[in-house]
Amino acid sequence: MIFVIFPAWNEERVIRRTLLELAEAMAGRPEPCRAILVDDGSTDRTVAEAERAVAASGGALALTVLRHPVNRGLGAGLRTGIYTCLDQAGDDDVIVTLDADATHPPAMIPELVGKVREGWDLAIASRYRRGSEVRGVPGYRRALSDVGRLVFQAMFPIPGVRDYTCCFRAFRVPLLRRARLAYGEALCTSRGFEAVMDLLLKLRPLGVRAIEVPLVLDYGARVGHSKMKVLRTVRTTLALLLRRFAERFGPHSRRAVEARIAAAERAGAPGPGGGTARATGGAG
Repeated sequence: MIFVIFPAWNEERVIRRTLLELAEAMAGRPEPCRAILVDDGSTDRTVAEAERAVAASGGALALTVLRHPVNRGLGAGLRTGIYTCLDQAGDDDVIVTLDADATHPPAMIPELVGKVREGWDLAIASRYRRGSEVRGVPGYRRALSDVGRLVFQAMFPIPGVRDYTCCFRAFRVPLLRRARLAYGEALCTSRGFEAVMDLLLKLRPLGVRAIEVPLVLDYGARVGHSKMKVLRTVRTTLALLLRRFAERFGPHSRRAVEARIAAAERAGAPGPGGGTARATGGAG
């Protein structure tokens, strides 16, 4: 099974199209796929438009809707989606995360999943590999991303990783199970876009084996404006980096993380990740 998580907040204008692109990308493939829409307190018709996509797919699109009554931020959306999938997944399944705003092409999912099937713990759609392209992004945003990448690699080197902030990733289930044991509800706590980077930093002490696949990122294809507040994101990201760097020698050291995993395994598996769920669409 492939679980595809879409954290979403007020994406009524684009979620139907995004889910139909997922259905098209996975059509005819032998492995079943289920979309997991984490509606993070939307006040628009995000869920209704997602259910329209199920109807338009003729039932081919399997969809589970998880709802936060209020907006809790991207970190909580990712955690709810990941932990709900872990409650259902087998160790041979794959969990994919990506943006819900049509900037990440679902057609890349089979390639990312293929890398995980080859034995990698994590496959990332990267803007920093040969063959990648970035279109429609303002120059200052690209410059910030480029500088950020160098800082991340210097402070938190992970073999095989150059893109620390792209949410388009495929994970082996056992990797995320160990992360859940190590961090519990603290796996993703940031509200903003820095949550994507923080998830990767939390996986680093687990010895994650990662590979990247070149991404063609076309912001010209998105509908509406980005929700990212650039200055706020820079400020919160820098604060998070400094905090996580200090924690490398304490609670986020490899020894401390492995000790928490061992203690959690002795105590038994953790419970559900939270959120109310409704499943619709095809089998899976």
